[in-house]
Amino acid sequence: MKGVGVGTAYYEIEVYDKNGKLIERKRGKAESILDNWMRLFMSIRDGSPWMPKDTDGNSPTISSIVFANSYGLASAGDDSYGIQVGTGTTAVDKFDYCLESKIPHGSSSGQLSYGETSSYSAGTGLQVDEGMQRSFDNNSGADITINEIGMVLKVNDGSSDYYIMVMRDVISATTVPNGGRVTIKYWFRWNPS
Repeated sequence: MKGVGVGTAYYEIEVYDKNGKLIERKRGKAESILDNWMRLFMSIRDGSPWMPKDTDGNSPTISSIVFANSYGLASAGDDSYGIQVGTGTTAVDKFDYCLESKIPHGSSSGQLSYGETSSYSAGTGLQVDEGMQRSFDNNSGADITINEIGMVLKVNDGSSDYYIMVMRDVISATTVPNGGRVTIKYWFRWNPS
């Protein structure tokens, strides 16, 4: 169809100080679509079982997906899926299945308080952005540096939940000051200009 381009993935990171003032904003093209995502596409295309690798390193065979019980939008405090952040710096490999070193939810040293993962939509006309966003509060008592971000889906097959990473990006070091907040958006853009 004329005027409609193939989708591209992007991210945006906004860092705020303890007073809520924006102190850093960066955007990038996500270079991170993982093998798990491609295997899902092939399974839908062929009607075959999906065999991803979950965030624990297991390789389940998922014959059907119960979409009513499968999500990307995690609730506040749940760091098992949704957008995740970490400190790892190893380059992205298409077979990655988890962050190299996930920063856990909490308010102790080395932890960030995970907010709710919510939907993100933008764009007008033929250019449309659809994705997710999540904020993380730093109540740890010290600055925390983020080097990697990822998108994890909770997938249900009717009897079990599986946590499957479909995107991971290594970003330039992003320091979240003590008492501050970082908001991360991940989205797909159709008809990029």
